[in-house]
Amino acid sequence: MKRILVLLLFSVWISGTVAYAQEESRETAEHTEESPLATVFRWGNAIVLFGALIYLLRKPAGEFFENRKKQISSGLQRAKEAQTSANARMDEIEQRLASMSADIAAFRSEADREAAAERDKILAEAKREVDRVVEQSRQEIDRVARSIEREIKDKVADSVVKRAGATLQTQMTEDDQKRVVVRFIKKL
Repeated sequence: MKRILVLLLFSVWISGTVAYAQEESRETAEHTEESPLATVFRWGNAIVLFGALIYLLRKPAGEFFENRKKQISSGLQRAKEAQTSANARMDEIEQRLASMSADIAAFRSEADREAAAERDKILAEAKREVDRVVEQSRQEIDRVARSIEREIKDKVADSVVKRAGATLQTQMTEDDQKRVVVRFIKKL
């Protein structure tokens, strides 16, 4: 109710001011000088106008600025919380990265150890295989050598027997043959 009354008075005052301003403008057009009363009235009108505006807008403007202040402070609070959360997450990520590089170094050293163990295992297996092949080769060489030695002995023996047979046939007489047969029978 108070506001309606103030608005009504304000509108009456404004309309009076407008009418006076029109009257003054007519007079000013006729007279180039402005009276001190008109200047005071203008300044008074401006002061009343701004006073009325301040009075009327004080509560809505106060509420607006209070709401805006609350919004800004809640926004600042949310920003602080978000910054704290982001800093915590950043610290966690940095720790994970530091841990990850330690894990990578551990994996790398483990892989190096496994590779060295696998290399040693492969070398040992290859050495065993080489030793087995060498042993098989030796056995094969021994077998072939014995076979060749037997063949040579057989050939030499055959050759000796043939030569001896040939020699005996050519040099042995009938008497010699009889003696050999007699000796053989005596031994039996």
